[in-house]
Amino acid sequence: AEPVEVQVSPVETRPWDEILTVLGSLESVDHATLSVKNTGRLRELRVDVGSRVKAGDVLAQVEPRDYELRVQQSAALLAQARARLGLPLEGNDDAVEVEKLSSVRQARALLEEAQAGLERVKRLQAENISSQAEFERATAEYQVQFNRYNDALQEARERQAILAQRRAEYDIARQQLADTSLRAPFDGVVQARLTNVGEFLAGGTPVLTVVQVDPLRLRLDVPERRSSAVQM
Repeated sequence: AEPVEVQVSPVETRPWDEILTVLGSLESVDHATLSVKNTGRLRELRVDVGSRVKAGDVLAQVEPRDYELRVQQSAALLAQARARLGLPLEGNDDAVEVEKLSSVRQARALLEEAQAGLERVKRLQAENISSQAEFERATAEYQVQFNRYNDALQEARERQAILAQRRAEYDIARQQLADTSLRAPFDGVVQARLTNVGEFLAGGTPVLTVVQVDPLRLRLDVPERRSSAVQM
């Protein structure tokens, strides 16, 4: 028979791609169910399923009137507390020096006057000019003014504490008013609408579901025996 013509080549190492076919799905990286924080009637719903939203956009609005009134009420109580400490009715600086309050200054002036009278009686008594009765009256007057001065200080500190409480109540009322607006936490798309305008919602009631579509996450199911061959 005729000889067969063949070609030969040296043995060499070449990479061999192993193909693994699996099934999977695309999922959003971020997924959030947005709920109302305050109790109230849903006044407005600005988006629907499929709407694209930006982070910070107002998506829904709970009726804010009750919370606006609470802000006004807490603002009035805050102004009253500031006035009792001699501060302007409006302002953010609540710092005050207790010793400079008019009531404390007045009590301190009376205390210093009583102390000076007591020292004067002591000097006269040392010279045998003042009687024991005058010394006792001066001592009693000094003790009375000393107690009044301490009471004035205590009252001023209590007013400071009340002012701090009113400031906290005012900040809470403002935060509750801000929480009547339901905002988007990130850029995404509305996946589901879970309530309707006009419904009365309790705190924590879900309203919308928002998902992030850019980027997406690919989730695959790889058999355990082949998982060692998968690399990023």
